Amino acid sequence: MNTKTVFRTLSALSLMILPACAQMLGQERLSAPEEIQMSKMNVNLYPVTKTVCDPMGGDNDPRSNAGLKAELYWLKSGAPSAANTSDLIARGTKSSQNLFFTQLNVPTRQFTSGFTSETGAAVKNDTGEVLIENFAMRFSSVLRLAPQQAEGLYELAVLSDDGTVLRLRDEDGVYKPVVDSDGDHPTRLGCSTQKIAMTHETEKLMQLDYYQGPRYHIALVVMMRKLGENEAAGRDVLCGMTSNEAWFDSAKSSAPQKAYQDLLARGWQVLTADNYAIPNTATFNPCKDGDEPTISNLKFGESFSDSVVLEWDTDLMATSQIIVTNVQTGASLISTSDNVLRTHHRVVVGGLEADTAYSVKAVSISDTYGRRVSSALSYRTTP
Repeated sequence: MNTKTVFRTLSALSLMILPACAQMLGQERLSAPEEIQMSKMNVNLYPVTKTVCDPMGGDNDPRSNAGLKAELYWLKSGAPSAANTSDLIARGTKSSQNLFFTQLNVPTRQFTSGFTSETGAAVKNDTGEVLIENFAMRFSSVLRLAPQQAEGLYELAVLSDDGTVLRLRDEDGVYKPVVDSDGDHPTRLGCSTQKIAMTHETEKLMQLDYYQGPRYHIALVVMMRKLGENEAAGRDVLCGMTSNEAWFDSAKSSAPQKAYQDLLARGWQVLTADNYAIPNTATFNPCKDGDEPTISNLKFGESFSDSVVLEWDTDLMATSQIIVTNVQTGASLISTSDNVLRTHHRVVVGGLEADTAYSVKAVSISDTYGRRVSSALSYRTTP
């Protein structure tokens, strides 16, 4: 049986952990239906193996609706190169991963080691290559004022390396460019040329396309400034200024330079987590900070030639899943959860190859969406 067939079978058999099959699989059964506690959120919607939390840095937010959600596009080997966001999104392959961000505040820095996901591994494209260059992200969020910001007219700007296009949806439901700083370039301040009226009730659907071309720098800082009554947008003396060295020193931990400090002195502010809300299309933010369960007593159950049985305990009521990875091929799959909360967990996944080495991890997610992934255990199926 080839690897693709094995993991197609593995995917199908992972559905066996649904409640109807719980007794057959040995998952903990509760004595009466009324005792079953279901998770408030469907943990299968954003699997931990395909969910990337703040890979550009930043702390997770405890609010379930805060932040930005991003789609990732990347170029396959041999595909024509792209020179801006629209080219790469049009020519690129859309990743199956879900990326969530608290805010966009990445001063110019070196970008040779890639991003780090919540599981501790570098973010990769869908063929397993570490993501470093030639990709694009399409961020979606709701722009709003932070509680401490005054109502009034504002202008927007983006410091980026490489290109960005920031769009806001108008009353006709059309996303129109507000900041257009697209293309292949060092860190540049792209400025809006229109005023935006903001109150504490204002919520503007926004879309930000970001393009990372050839390495070696990355920058993405979204900013806003309150305008005076007679001020026009887009008139800052540094609008359009392009230079990696003028804004931040990437060789010294992205230390702010005079140009950036001058922006702050003139009233520019970096958008914080309070300025972003997850659109309704994302349902919820799986990167919120919740109470993380502690995993203990992790052990394998019976040994089989085509299955793995993993058991563990948690100190908090949490869901049950396991990640199974073929050590030789690297093919990986996470089982489907029944979304039942429990403290004793037992999951069976079948469809494995006989006499084959696997790496197995337990995953438990609490009702407040605190996530815990165990260390890997080595497992070999019997001949």
